[in-house]
Amino acid sequence: MIWLMEGFSSQRTIADGLRRAIRENAWRGAQGQALQVLVSHRQYRPEIDAAADVALREPTETAQKLDFVLTTAERYGVRVIHTGKPSAWFEQQRQAIEAAGVTLITGVRDARFLTLAEDKAAFTAMLASHEIPHTPAVRVDTLDALRHALQTLKADWPRLCIKPNTGIYGLGYWRLDDDAPASLMLSDPDQRRIRTSTYLSALEESGGLKAPMIVMPYLPGPESSIDLVAVRGRVIAALGRRKNGPVQTLFDHGEEIELACRVAEQLEADGLINVQTRADDQGCPRVLECNLRPSGGVGYGLHSGINLPAIMMAGRLGLPLMPQSLRRTTVRIVDEAIPVPASESPHA
Repeated sequence: MIWLMEGFSSQRTIADGLRRAIRENAWRGAQGQALQVLVSHRQYRPEIDAAADVALREPTETAQKLDFVLTTAERYGVRVIHTGKPSAWFEQQRQAIEAAGVTLITGVRDARFLTLAEDKAAFTAMLASHEIPHTPAVRVDTLDALRHALQTLKADWPRLCIKPNTGIYGLGYWRLDDDAPASLMLSDPDQRRIRTSTYLSALEESGGLKAPMIVMPYLPGPESSIDLVAVRGRVIAALGRRKNGPVQTLFDHGEEIELACRVAEQLEADGLINVQTRADDQGCPRVLECNLRPSGGVGYGLHSGINLPAIMMAGRLGLPLMPQSLRRTTVRIVDEAIPVPASESPHA
């Protein structure tokens, strides 16, 4: 049994990729039966449950978590656990989990690297120290520090942006544009573009910064997202996605891939992770950030001919895998919806 514990939006597509690999490669367990995929989550997620052979609800209390992991692993004969949400908790419990004969994949082998990747300012400093092309970033903790950073960076980078020093999903990200119409953030907030003076005024009126932020140059792009399978910092496979609205172009070699591999090595990445890059004014890619977890779009690569979840599991479990090669290079992203019963609604 392969167990995918609670993850972000990619948990369903990772399960899809693994079940496809089980069928195509006839993966078997110790007793000769077909391997199965178990998924678990703390919330009502029928779309994830439907992608697995077995689905369980995880406890919401951390105190119950280790017992849940150990008893579930024993009951279902789990050979490997993949954690979709990287957490220092798993590293603290690694010895107990692996003592039960289970391989644990968290994205790292040392929680220090998880902290480093999440702290965008510290991560940028690491990139600079290893001469990895990156986007300069200045951490600011006060409104005065923000004003000073804006003045300093504009001498070399006329276009700037700002985002929280820690966080996911791009929450809190804004392009700071002196020429943006004052009403733009009201008429088209999805642009995430705001006049600099409007942004500063809003902060001042709300009492200043509520959390550390980083100010960075805004690069014209294109932006690429590179998904990697790594073992203790060594990259086994990589697949990039160059973004252009709802259409993404897939690629498996080039400068972005090379940069992502260098980042994975420095963070001693261990699992299915993601590195994001964006091209500067000269068209040269620079590293933006690294997520030591699967990206939300990792499943898009299943259409390419390269099954990264399968590559990850085949390597950990010593399973056969048909040759993986890039066959299709363009995908279009679509949305979907599922109904939620009243009993599971947050407003129930």
